[in-house]
Amino acid sequence: MTPKHYYEKNHFYFITTITEKRRPIFKEKISCDLLINLIIYHKFQCSYNIKAFVIMPDHIHFIIQHMGKDNISSIMKKIKGNFSRYYNRMKNTSGTVLQKGFYDSIIRDKRQLYETMEYIHKNPAKNQLVSNLNEYEYSSYNYYCKEDNKFALMLMDTFE
Repeated sequence: MTPKHYYEKNHFYFITTITEKRRPIFKEKISCDLLINLIIYHKFQCSYNIKAFVIMPDHIHFIIQHMGKDNISSIMKKIKGNFSRYYNRMKNTSGTVLQKGFYDSIIRDKRQLYETMEYIHKNPAKNQLVSNLNEYEYSSYNYYCKEDNKFALMLMDTFE
């Protein structure tokens, strides 16, 4: 039996979720855009903030801070469930799209928050997808380092 996740409201958590069988479904722009739109939609439904993110071909990393009644397990269930449903409809397929469950860890202080953000932002270069971090489109790196507001709705702190 898997132990239940424990969450404290207003704390930051580092989340990783992986595609089923590590299929690189996020190589396609439309899959990334669908995920971003669902994260934004659920952000306003479930009251959470996203501090940083990167969408890799076969996994996603982000830092989330839940502020409302929905805990992170509930939020992830909604995002992943809706993504899978719409992805399958879009591709005219069925079945599992994202692995069951996800990995999470609490971020205990500002130093750990910045280290985790750096890890997230460096992931595309570490995995040799780009040589320059600002070349990777689906990351919060340019929001913080280049003042690119493409993902402002997703990244701005809405709930305090």
